[in-house]
Amino acid sequence: MSWFNFFRKKPMITYGITVCNEEQELRNLLDCLFEHMDDDDQIIILQDITNPHEGVSNLIEEVKNAVLHLTARLDGDFSAFKNNLVARATCDYLFQIDADEIPSESLLQNLKQQLQKSEKVDCFCVPRINIVHGITDEHITKWNWKQNEDGYVNFPDFQMRIFKLKTKRNIHWVNKVHEVLAGYQTFMNLPDEDYRFCLIHEKNIKRQEAQNDFYDDLM
Repeated sequence: MSWFNFFRKKPMITYGITVCNEEQELRNLLDCLFEHMDDDDQIIILQDITNPHEGVSNLIEEVKNAVLHLTARLDGDFSAFKNNLVARATCDYLFQIDADEIPSESLLQNLKQQLQKSEKVDCFCVPRINIVHGITDEHITKWNWKQNEDGYVNFPDFQMRIFKLKTKRNIHWVNKVHEVLAGYQTFMNLPDEDYRFCLIHEKNIKRQEAQNDFYDDLM
């Protein structure tokens, strides 16, 4: 890193968490973010209240002084739901994280340096480690998935989750299902070769099957 970049003010990040009923996963994610975030960073929790989960609501109440709590109904429109984060984020970048994901420690430790080095890039694709406990060869064949030598499903499974706020084109999500970002001009993939810049997405096969069925019903 150049001396110029070393002394520049670090970018501020809004961590935008989307949650429905993932109480324990949300607690784990918040513990991780609270440990590694800077004082100038922001956490927004966007709660789907289609069927409010009491445990999630109670957890958010516990941390209400440290986060911004938003509520909305998903109503089958993931883009409209997530764009609530864009409207209320106040930092330089938004990092959208699902409640059942958790950033690796090395990602959080090195992310701001990476953003400074790539300041002309609008969006960053984060490699994701998918771990599905109980998955079988039958599941992998049925869903046309792949599994690498470490057991990670569809790696690197890049997710476009980090992007600049307050750009001229106003980056935002489009498409009700399988939402994607629009309005950006440049993007880059974060390194995936040694798992240092990854989101970790861990679940059991029962939850995976339920989520697949949910998406199928929306299509």
